[in-house]
Order: sequence, then structure tokens, then C-alpha cells
Amino acid sequence: MIQITNKICQKNINEIYNISCEQFKEETWNQNQLTESFKSTSTKFLALKIKNEIISFLVYQDLIDSINILLIATKEKYKNHGYAKKLINFLKKVENRKIWLEVKETNYVAISFYTKCGFQPIYTRKKYYKNGENAIIFETNN
Repeated sequence: MIQITNKICQKNINEIYNISCEQFKEETWNQNQLTESFKSTSTKFLALKIKNEIISFLVYQDLIDSINILLIATKEKYKNHGYAKKLINFLKKVENRKIWLEVKETNYVAISFYTKCGFQPIYTRKKYYKNGENAIIFETNN
């Protein structure tokens, strides 16, 4: 049974961290960053679970007039089954505001995914990432 929940507890941070490491490798947030985000009142977590196992998650910042997606990832063995898209669609449904995110301009898989989810590129942040790569900012207005 698939379940999307925002009821995340501290022990779930380890599961989320492991998925993040698998997905983002050396660019992942460390456990302290995830824990501090978890404690923040403006940062929210969504998880997609199958049989109480988190297989996909989304971290977003709740801003006054918009939502900023910070992280989204799915366990490797569950990729390409639409789970991350389910999380985005759920977020769109519960947060009826503009949603935006940034993605490396060379991350063609993510760019294709976000475009299929209804996001449009709106501008480029030059040399945004540590390696000097540009970030493309995408948004959707639901």
C-alpha cells in the first residue's frame, strides 16, 4: 500500500539520509543539515512509503508566497515508477501556491522530469554551484 505522509520523525531522518546518499552521492546533505532542516519551522518533509518503508521523499521550504523544493529523491530500485511525481502532485494539491526549484543545467534527467511535472524554466543563476555550474530555476503556478 502506497502512503504519502508529512508525519516524519527524527528516526526517519536516517532513512531519508540513506536515500539522499544513494541519489546525490558526494553532493548530498549531511545528516546534520537534514536534522537542522527537520527542526526548522519553515522546512517540511513529505515521504512516500510502501509497507512503512520510505522509498521516496521531498523536502521543501514553506515561504510566505511560495514553496521552494530543496530535495527530492527516490530509492534506486524504485525509480521510474512515478513515485517522485506522486510527491510533487501531492504537494501541488496541498500547497496551492507557486512552487519553484533549482537544478544543475547539465542534469538533463531532472530537467526532463520537472518539465513533465509542469515546471517551466524562468531564469538561470550563473555559477550557482560549488563547481561553477549554473542553476536553472524552474517554477509552476499549479
